[in-house]
Amino acid sequence: MKAAFIIAFASSTLAAAVKGSTPDERDVSTSGNVTQLDDIQVICGAPTSSPDNEFPASDYSYPIGLLLSSGTHKLHIDTGPSKCKQAACGSNGGAGVVVCNDEKNGVDLLYSDIGFFAQRVYEGCKHRKNGVDYVEKGQAFCPDGWNVILTDVGLTCSASTLPDYG
Repeated sequence: MKAAFIIAFASSTLAAAVKGSTPDERDVSTSGNVTQLDDIQVICGAPTSSPDNEFPASDYSYPIGLLLSSGTHKLHIDTGPSKCKQAACGSNGGAGVVVCNDEKNGVDLLYSDIGFFAQRVYEGCKHRKNGVDYVEKGQAFCPDGWNVILTDVGLTCSASTLPDYG
């Protein structure tokens, strides 16, 4: 748990979004399938424009771990709104992380920041079924005008490794 907060404070974007350094210091509220963590809103089942899907929680381990371990590497997302790009996924597609820019300017986002938001979706949209943890598709919104989606990226993964990394 502490590692997630170290990553959070490594970025000025996340430092503004997360007020405290321990769970007791954060403002967390849940209503239905929408979770609010300070300025970060997580909506499970979103976006409605993509088919419903869920994967075993373990399928998200590689893509989220890849993002969180990326250090200072960045991903460029062109001018929005709704300009999206795969950020991480398994080499065979399936469970993946997509990031979207809704701003009028392009953005350069730290992969680790994308991973932090992906973790929020993972935690907020995880449920247990038949003794196994699953994660429903979901979306987390950054107050800076970009968002992260956990969903099925299909059969083609264009982001199984990070550029200039590994």
